[in-house]
Amino acid sequence: MRESADVKGRRYLAEGRLTILHVSDSAIAATCRGNGAVYRPGWSTVAAWACDCPARGVCAHLVALQLVTVREVA
Repeated sequence: MRESADVKGRRYLAEGRLTILHVSDSAIAATCRGNGAVYRPGWSTVAAWACDCPARGVCAHLVALQLVTVREVA
């Protein structure tokens, strides 16, 4: 049975696979070790949430990043 992106993202976070590289008002950059590769999930005012992995839509790497980031609403 395949894990959903949500379950896999939570597992990646629990296993310490996510590394936050940069946080600012306009961008968040991270790396996340997937199964055999390192991907770069992030957020920016230009591209919103994005990841360079081949998955379409919200992937496990983005789920892991979103679980530890909160954007303050003014």
